[in-house]
Amino acid sequence: MYSPTNSHDDFDSRHRVRLGDASELMAAVPAMLGFHPHRSMVLIAVRDGGASVGPTMRHDLVLAGEHIDRRADSGTRATQEMLDVIGYLAGYCASENIPAVMAVFVDDRLDRTVRNPLLLDVEALAGELVATLGSFGVQLSAALAASEIADSATWWSVCGPQRYGLMSDPSASPLTVARVLDGYSVRRSRRELADTIAPGPERTVRAVAAEISRLGRESARSRTDQLTSVLSYVARAPYDSVLDPVDIARIAVAIRVVQVRDALLALTLGDDAGFVEEFWAMISRVLPKRERAIAATLLAFSAYVRGDGPMARIAIDAALEADENYSLARLLDRSLSAGAGPELVREVAESGFGCARACGVRLPGDPFGRR
Repeated sequence: MYSPTNSHDDFDSRHRVRLGDASELMAAVPAMLGFHPHRSMVLIAVRDGGASVGPTMRHDLVLAGEHIDRRADSGTRATQEMLDVIGYLAGYCASENIPAVMAVFVDDRLDRTVRNPLLLDVEALAGELVATLGSFGVQLSAALAASEIADSATWWSVCGPQRYGLMSDPSASPLTVARVLDGYSVRRSRRELADTIAPGPERTVRAVAAEISRLGRESARSRTDQLTSVLSYVARAPYDSVLDPVDIARIAVAIRVVQVRDALLALTLGDDAGFVEEFWAMISRVLPKRERAIAATLLAFSAYVRGDGPMARIAIDAALEADENYSLARLLDRSLSAGAGPELVREVAESGFGCARACGVRLPGDPFGRR
């Protein structure tokens, strides 16, 4: 994936990084992404004359190595996939008026002291970044590489003046500390992040499906009762995270109602948004495919609103894997791929207050609710 992502809403305005210190910058990369990158190219937007960072963009690092047939026809060592990615990201930076970016290449196969084909590939990518970004009026201020992001790991420059050094401890990075204080974790890998919403035990999923079928044969509840019921479960979540199949099935039946689902989008704007996100992650793991798509989309929406692109992407992918035709997931997929910022999605969340009122419920924070 190469969707532009910002690992934390208002990262650039609330948390400052001394970009002149490459050791601290490299240590902060996992906090910017929400996970430790592996075989990745990361572009970090530089703003305010180098005083802060903006959106952080990541893509799997696809290198030609010794396989000549994987090289682009243009004569560069860069693979066609990476050339396409660079072109896309350069256009995104230009559209967002980003004046400069720093590139970070992380790959366990790289070694500063060994000029193997993979290192030559990375150096070629840095050259492509300089040229392509430059054609859009965006500067590549630095390109750094490392075999891993870890305490005392070696980093080095892959273009421009030759520099190298040892990283600071990522766990002690100011951005890592800020992320943890804000209630979010920094995962060891993107796979570990994805595992947080991986389908749960099949036995539980089957039990929930049976309860959903049973509830479907009962008389339908009103939208007011359904929304109120889901809100009560969400309120319990921080203190009682164990739900039985009947509870989960009731939630699943309720969120299938479009008005109820849309009303729940407004919960991403409240003070308890972090708990709400954890709730949807928990629920999505034990739902059958149709309902899993809905819960995963609610999770993606929450992550998107707070600017956590990696989590939003993983949740959207999970939703589309469960139901490739689910319209809200497809809409979020297009928005994230186009680089739309959280502000646009936040406007949709605000419409959830009106949906809740239509269901006969006033949500906390409703600007038109009773004071």
